Amino acid sequence: MENKEKLQTGSDNRCEEDMEVKYSTKIHLSFAMGYFVRSFLFTVFAERVFAFYEYEISLDPILILLALIIYTIWNMFNDPIIGFISDKPNRFWSRWGRRFPWIFAMGLPYCFLIILVFAPPAINVSAQPWLMFAWLLFSTCLYDTMYSGWMTNYYALFPDKFRSDKERRKIAGLGSPIGLIATALATLLPPIFIEYGNQVSYIYAMTILSVISLVVFILSLPGSKEDEELIKCAQEFAEERNNQDSFFKSLKKVIKYRNFLAYLLAYLGFHSLITIMMASIPYIVPFVLNLSEKYEIYISAALLVGQLIGIPIWFKFMKKYGHRKLFITGILWAIISLIPLIFISDLLGIAIFIGIIGCGVSSLYMGNQLIFSDCIDEIIINDKKREEGVFLGIRTFFVRLSIIIQAITFTLTSVITGFDPEIGISPSLEAIWGLKIQFAAVPLIIMLIAGIAFWRLYDLTPEKVRQNKILLNEMEL
Repeated sequence: MENKEKLQTGSDNRCEEDMEVKYSTKIHLSFAMGYFVRSFLFTVFAERVFAFYEYEISLDPILILLALIIYTIWNMFNDPIIGFISDKPNRFWSRWGRRFPWIFAMGLPYCFLIILVFAPPAINVSAQPWLMFAWLLFSTCLYDTMYSGWMTNYYALFPDKFRSDKERRKIAGLGSPIGLIATALATLLPPIFIEYGNQVSYIYAMTILSVISLVVFILSLPGSKEDEELIKCAQEFAEERNNQDSFFKSLKKVIKYRNFLAYLLAYLGFHSLITIMMASIPYIVPFVLNLSEKYEIYISAALLVGQLIGIPIWFKFMKKYGHRKLFITGILWAIISLIPLIFISDLLGIAIFIGIIGCGVSSLYMGNQLIFSDCIDEIIINDKKREEGVFLGIRTFFVRLSIIIQAITFTLTSVITGFDPEIGISPSLEAIWGLKIQFAAVPLIIMLIAGIAFWRLYDLTPEKVRQNKILLNEMEL
C-alpha cells in the first residue's frame, strides 16, 4: 500500500518510476566494459577453435564437428536452465542482489578457462583420436558453463537496471565501440603471438588474452552491482517469482512471442556471419592468399576501422528512425557488401570489403541489446512478471548455434572439396573456391534468411516501444 502511495505522489522509487537517467556516467561506462568481456574471448574461441584442432592438432574435422554438436546440445539445457535458476529467489538476493553473485562467481573463472581449450594434453591423435575428442568436449563445455553463468546474468541485468531509452541508448553508445574494439583485438592480437605449427604459442597467446580479459572484467564490476532500491524491488516480487512458470513452459514462450523469435533469428544470422567470416581468415590468409599468419592483422584492422567509422553514423540513424529500422538496414548492408567478397582474391580487396562490412554490422552491435530490451519489455507486459534470465539463456543458446553452423560449413568444405589443412600443401582450385564460398557466400545466404524473417515478423515500432514503457510504469514493473 505504501509503495502505491509513493507512486501516486511521484516518488522516486527505483522499481516504480522510469526516470530518464538513474546512474552516473561512471556506472554506465563500467557496465559497458562488459561488452568487451563478452566479445573478446568469445570471438577468440569462435575464430580459432576449429582451425586449431583441425590443422594444429590434426583431429579429424568430423570429430571436431561431433564435439561441437554435443557441446551445443549441452547448451540447449545449460543456458536456459542457468537463466531459470538465477530467476528464482535465494538468500543472496537480500545482500548482494539478484544478478551480481552470478556475475562475479562465473565471470572470474571464465576469463581463464579458454587456456584449457587451447592447451590439450600430449596425446597421440592418430592412435587415440577419441581422447583428444574427449578433451575438446570437456574443455569447451566447462568454459561455456562459466560464460553462460556470467553472460546470462550480465545481460539480464541491463533491461532491469536501466529502464529508459535514453539510458539504454547511452550505454549502447558506450558499449558498442568497446565491444567492437574487443572483437577486432580478438582477431588482431592472436597472430602477433601465434605461429602456425607451434602449439605452445597458442598457450602463450591465450594466457595474455586471459589477463587482458580479467583486467576489463574487474573494471566492469561496479556497473554490474545492483543498488539498494533495485535489490528491494527484487525482494518485493520474490513471492510472485517463487510461483514462476516451469522451465519447459518458459522455453515454449519463444514460439509464442514472434518479436522475440524474430530477434533470435536475426541475432543468430548476425553471429553466424561474424563467426564464419572471421574464423575463415586463418584459412584464407595461408591457403588463398598464400601469406603468413602476420597478414591476418591487416584484415582485422580493416574490420575495426570500418566498425568505428560506422558507430557515430548508426547512432544518429538510431535516434531518428528507431531500433527496428536500424537492424533491418544493417542486415541489408551486410548482404550487399558480402557479394563482391566472394570473388576477390587479393589482400587489399578483402581488407577493403571487410571494412565496408564492418561499417554496416556495427549497427547490429549497437542495436542488439536495445532490440532485446524492447522484446523483454513486451514479454513482461504479457506475463506480468520479470524473468529476464531464462530468455537470456535461450538467447545464449542461439548464439552457440552459430558455432555449429560454422563447424558444419567448415566440415562440408573439407569433405566436398578435399581440402587438406596441412600447412605447406597447395590447395586445389576446388578447395580454394570452397574456402571463398565458406568465407562469404554462406554468410550471405544466412543473413538473407535472417533478414527476411526479421522484416516479416518483427513489428515493435518506436511508437509501440514507447507505449510499452508507459504500460510497464502503470503495472509497477
